[in-house]
Amino acid sequence: MAEHQSDLYFANPTTGALRSPTPYKELLACLGRITTLNPPVHTCSTGWAFHGFYSGPTSIAYLFWRLSILYPELEFKQQSLLEWAESYLSLGAPGHRPAPTANNCGIDNETLAHTAMEVLMADDAGAARKLCSFERVINDEINDDGFNDWRYGRAGYLYYLRLCKSSPSFIDNPRINEAIEKTVRRILKVPQPWIRHGKETAGPQGTVGIICQIVLSMPQVAAELQELLASLLDEHFDDGIVQFCQGGPGFVLSLRSLQPYYPDLATKIAAAISRAQSDLWRRGLLKKMPCLCHGIAGNALALDDQAQFLHFLSFMSTEDMAERGWLRDIELSRQDMASLFTGEAGRAWSWAVADQSLSKTCIGFNDV
Repeated sequence: MAEHQSDLYFANPTTGALRSPTPYKELLACLGRITTLNPPVHTCSTGWAFHGFYSGPTSIAYLFWRLSILYPELEFKQQSLLEWAESYLSLGAPGHRPAPTANNCGIDNETLAHTAMEVLMADDAGAARKLCSFERVINDEINDDGFNDWRYGRAGYLYYLRLCKSSPSFIDNPRINEAIEKTVRRILKVPQPWIRHGKETAGPQGTVGIICQIVLSMPQVAAELQELLASLLDEHFDDGIVQFCQGGPGFVLSLRSLQPYYPDLATKIAAAISRAQSDLWRRGLLKKMPCLCHGIAGNALALDDQAQFLHFLSFMSTEDMAERGWLRDIELSRQDMASLFTGEAGRAWSWAVADQSLSKTCIGFNDV
């Protein structure tokens, strides 16, 4: 098993000084590759698919919008970052936006993503009402079906609602508050652990991710989930998956956000984070494309130590990307290589976190 596992990652060279990249330079390089290889146009070569904030042009628009706040004076290729956000958002025509349902209402849903962007970029009260109006079908009480996870289910809807609340114009919006409360209560009505496709998933795309979205959205219900969280912390994942979406790094990011709400579990949470980070430091330099969902970009965010964080990021520098053949793969591959959780936009977020010394959160998951 150990030999097979080693095929998934390359050895972390920790003898001597740790590596230290130049984050701002690498951020600009990411933006250059996004706008050159996947410009905000519809062509046969781009072949855009639309999956909300997970992948596709709306996910890239979200990245540019967030960067426009961090770098308000930056002009890139004669356009402001906000103008780039508007250009990518404009690709999401109504025909690409499936109506949310109880089985398709998470971070992957294009309609929810596009509507949330309209709220944020235009302070659009009508878009905010529209976002909240989907609550009825998403939380349908008659239908027992539906997903509750972050990527496809109600926990992802909570992220969109919470994101809109982060805007000063909607921080105390009663419609958004009501939609959050109804969604949380609908999720909690489902017997736990939550199941999707007949299987429980523990990581950010499963139980711990659902707990994280609920507590960040409605902290007053944290106590109702303490027993479930404690049971997760009692499990040991000695041979676990070392990637954000399903494994240890995503657990770390979730537990960091949950830690302030569970003082009684402080010792267990600290121990779980320490175990996961130790494993991550050993096995986290994955040979997969270094994206947020399943690669170095997401894994690095789970390392508390700043020197270790930068050391990991250095392995997705432009030079290293070229050396390992990843740049060639980007040039030859489809548009998800530019997207937020599957490609270049996610790497850009990690470089921005490093450059601005931000809290190590994952955009689209626990950053708001």
